[in-house]
Amino acid sequence: MKRNDLRRIDLNLLVVFEVLIQERNVTRAARRLSMGQPAVSGALRRLRALFNDPLFERAGREMQPTPRAISVAQALGPALDCVCSVIGNTKA
Repeated sequence: MKRNDLRRIDLNLLVVFEVLIQERNVTRAARRLSMGQPAVSGALRRLRALFNDPLFERAGREMQPTPRAISVAQALGPALDCVCSVIGNTKA
Protein backbone atom coordinates (compact mmCIF):
# COMPACT_ATOMS: atom_id res chain seq x y z
CA MET A 1 0.00 0.00 0.00
CA LYS A 2 1.22 3.48 -0.83
CA ARG A 3 0.93 6.32 1.68
CA ASN A 4 -1.48 8.14 -0.61
CA ASP A 5 -3.83 5.15 -0.31
CA LEU A 6 -4.19 5.86 3.42
CA ARG A 7 -6.73 8.56 2.65
CA ARG A 8 -9.23 5.80 1.81
CA ILE A 9 -8.88 4.32 5.31
CA ASP A 10 -10.45 5.62 8.51
CA LEU A 11 -7.36 5.70 10.73
CA ASN A 12 -9.62 5.86 13.81
CA LEU A 13 -10.18 2.15 13.18
CA LEU A 14 -6.61 1.54 14.31
CA VAL A 15 -7.36 3.03 17.72
CA VAL A 16 -10.42 0.79 18.02
CA PHE A 17 -8.29 -2.21 17.03
CA GLU A 18 -5.70 -1.41 19.70
CA VAL A 19 -8.35 -1.20 22.43
CA LEU A 20 -9.99 -4.41 21.21
CA ILE A 21 -6.63 -6.19 21.44
CA GLN A 22 -6.21 -4.95 25.00
CA GLU A 23 -9.78 -5.59 26.20
CA ARG A 24 -10.69 -8.63 24.09
CA ASN A 25 -14.31 -7.70 24.59
CA VAL A 26 -16.44 -5.39 22.41
CA THR A 27 -18.52 -4.01 25.29
CA ARG A 28 -15.49 -3.14 27.43
CA ALA A 29 -13.72 -1.65 24.42
CA ALA A 30 -16.77 0.50 23.67
CA ARG A 31 -16.86 1.72 27.26
CA ARG A 32 -13.15 2.66 27.17
CA LEU A 33 -13.55 4.45 23.86
CA SER A 34 -16.76 6.24 24.95
CA MET A 35 -18.52 4.67 22.00
CA GLY A 36 -21.62 2.54 21.72
CA GLN A 37 -21.22 -1.21 21.41
CA PRO A 38 -22.84 -1.21 17.93
CA ALA A 39 -20.29 1.37 16.75
CA VAL A 40 -17.38 -0.78 17.94
CA SER A 41 -18.95 -3.86 16.33
CA GLY A 42 -19.23 -1.87 13.11
CA ALA A 43 -15.61 -0.79 13.38
CA LEU A 44 -14.59 -4.41 13.90
CA ARG A 45 -16.51 -5.37 10.76
CA ARG A 46 -14.61 -2.72 8.82
CA LEU A 47 -11.29 -3.82 10.33
CA ARG A 48 -11.98 -7.41 9.29
CA ALA A 49 -12.58 -6.23 5.72
CA LEU A 50 -9.49 -4.01 5.78
CA PHE A 51 -7.18 -6.79 6.97
CA ASN A 52 -9.05 -9.60 5.19
CA ASP A 53 -8.99 -11.63 8.41
CA PRO A 54 -11.50 -12.32 11.21
CA LEU A 55 -8.95 -10.75 13.63
CA PHE A 56 -10.82 -12.09 16.69
CA GLU A 57 -12.69 -15.29 17.37
CA ARG A 58 -15.15 -15.71 20.19
CA ALA A 59 -14.00 -17.89 23.08
CA GLY A 60 -16.61 -17.74 25.82
CA ARG A 61 -16.98 -14.14 26.93
CA GLU A 62 -13.68 -13.10 25.40
CA MET A 63 -12.45 -12.66 21.87
CA GLN A 64 -9.17 -14.37 21.10
CA PRO A 65 -6.97 -12.60 18.53
CA THR A 66 -5.99 -14.50 15.42
CA PRO A 67 -2.30 -14.81 14.50
CA ARG A 68 -2.84 -11.96 11.99
CA ALA A 69 -4.30 -9.72 14.73
CA ILE A 70 -1.32 -10.42 16.98
CA SER A 71 1.06 -9.55 14.16
CA VAL A 72 -0.82 -6.32 13.40
CA ALA A 73 -0.88 -5.36 17.09
CA GLN A 74 2.87 -5.82 17.44
CA ALA A 75 3.52 -3.41 14.57
CA LEU A 76 0.67 -1.01 15.33
CA GLY A 77 1.55 -0.19 18.94
CA PRO A 78 4.91 1.42 18.14
CA ALA A 79 3.45 3.14 15.07
CA LEU A 80 0.66 4.78 17.11
CA ASP A 81 3.19 5.75 19.79
CA CYS A 82 5.27 7.44 17.10
CA VAL A 83 2.25 9.34 15.70
CA CYS A 84 1.30 10.50 19.21
CA SER A 85 4.85 11.65 19.84
CA VAL A 86 5.04 13.61 16.60
CA ILE A 87 1.69 15.30 17.19
CA GLY A 88 2.53 15.97 20.85
CA ASN A 89 5.81 17.62 19.85
CA THR A 90 4.14 19.93 17.34
CA LYS A 91 1.46 21.43 19.58
CA ALA A 92 2.21 24.93 20.71
